[in-house]
Amino acid sequence: MTSQVHPQIRGNIESFEFCESELVIGLVYAVGTNYKPVQESLETILRNHGYDPKPIRISDLISSLTEEELEDSSEIDRISSRMTAGNNACRSSGRKDIWALAAIAEINKSRGADVTKQTSCPRTAHLIFSLKRPEEVTTLRKVYGDGFFLIGVFATEKERIDHLIEKNAPKLDAMALIKRDEEELADDFGQQTRETFQLADVFVQLKKRAYGDELSRFFSLVFCDPYVTPTQHEHAMFLAYASSLRSGQLGRQVGAALTSKGGDVLAVGCNDVPKPGGGLYWPGPNDKRDSVLGIDTNDKQRDLIVEKLLSKLPKDVPETDQLRRNFRSVLDITEYGRAVHAEMDALLTCARSGVSPVGSILYTTTFPCHNCTRHIVAAGIERVIYIEPYAKSRAQELHDDAIVVEEKAVLSSRNSHQRVPFTHFVGIGPRKYFDLFSLNLSSGHELVRKANGKKLTLNIPQAWPRIPLSHFTYIEREVLAIEDLDILPKQLSMFPTTEEKS
Repeated sequence: MTSQVHPQIRGNIESFEFCESELVIGLVYAVGTNYKPVQESLETILRNHGYDPKPIRISDLISSLTEEELEDSSEIDRISSRMTAGNNACRSSGRKDIWALAAIAEINKSRGADVTKQTSCPRTAHLIFSLKRPEEVTTLRKVYGDGFFLIGVFATEKERIDHLIEKNAPKLDAMALIKRDEEELADDFGQQTRETFQLADVFVQLKKRAYGDELSRFFSLVFCDPYVTPTQHEHAMFLAYASSLRSGQLGRQVGAALTSKGGDVLAVGCNDVPKPGGGLYWPGPNDKRDSVLGIDTNDKQRDLIVEKLLSKLPKDVPETDQLRRNFRSVLDITEYGRAVHAEMDALLTCARSGVSPVGSILYTTTFPCHNCTRHIVAAGIERVIYIEPYAKSRAQELHDDAIVVEEKAVLSSRNSHQRVPFTHFVGIGPRKYFDLFSLNLSSGHELVRKANGKKLTLNIPQAWPRIPLSHFTYIEREVLAIEDLDILPKQLSMFPTTEEKS
């Protein structure tokens, strides 16, 4: 029979639930981030919850699993040589997730050499430092499901440069290395830290050692604390994300939410095609969105421009598919799309509703493009908070007088207090919002907050993960569930016993 062990968990803990489950935690951060204090804080928090942290460093795996010559003469050479070796391993294997696979192998190795005798490691947390490619995150989520968490550690460019300089790196070399790490556009198997960062389940920041409280709060949610509720920023970003889901655009879904300083919602918006009379198309008989018509007009116009450019080439220059692709990649245009962008949709909703956006905060799932930025500034928005980067945006270079991207503030501090700050989101990401904040809609345990009219007392050192990583297959869970039919002897006779099966 089963019993309810933790009072804040509603219902029985079943025999096929593995509540002492392992955790797999990946970290993503830009090169130059001083992650050591974050690691120490993370390990302390896990130990306080009764978990044993086991760090795995990708850089160590690169050293042990590749035959390339690695440099250690300087900090820049040490990092750069391992980046190159990691990239080459991805290229030679044809797999961008090769280092995630290596980390998985390292975790598996800790269970013993005999695969047939391997068992799970109760109350163990495997910490992977650090992930650099979206494909690595995808693979880890496929293998470990809800037992995998990705932590994004945010540090400004100034903080990262200063940290590298402290390690005797020349400033120009440090800046070049940081640029390479963000996005190696010319290399399909290169570093993609910027794109990986936005996949995080929680975003924490180095500034003023805020990561300690942010990590502590996150793991309180992971370990079934029913009293932690969303912050104003988390709730607004979730609304922006929820709004993005109604977009039918062929490229990407983007959402935005406008709130007052106090958190009151003024408007939400998404990127999609406008309809006559105001607003955007909804599904129905009169739907004229790109997803219905089947063509992205921006891509169509870009292809027409490319063909015109090719037609002007000298006759001795052949028109090759590679040349066509090169032209397409250079033409980062956005002007010919039919869709209203999410930020503009939110602002236009304010206009239709007679609500002033002056002094409000704009939350957007993606960094605003330069077209939206001019309207954000003109509308009197006080702050922009975003998650996903947008490489095509020219907002910073075109509106340096009006906005300040706080991550890049070190490079342009002129009158920064007078400009609109564009700030990266910090907090629980939209991906985990339901699972961690909902008492009864989570895919994990249902939680309760009181018993007999009084708030429950939590047992933190013995707390269980909200969404346990089960080591059982669904077939094994079926067998364990059937065994509980012993309370109905006549029905249990329908199923063969262990002896009969053998």
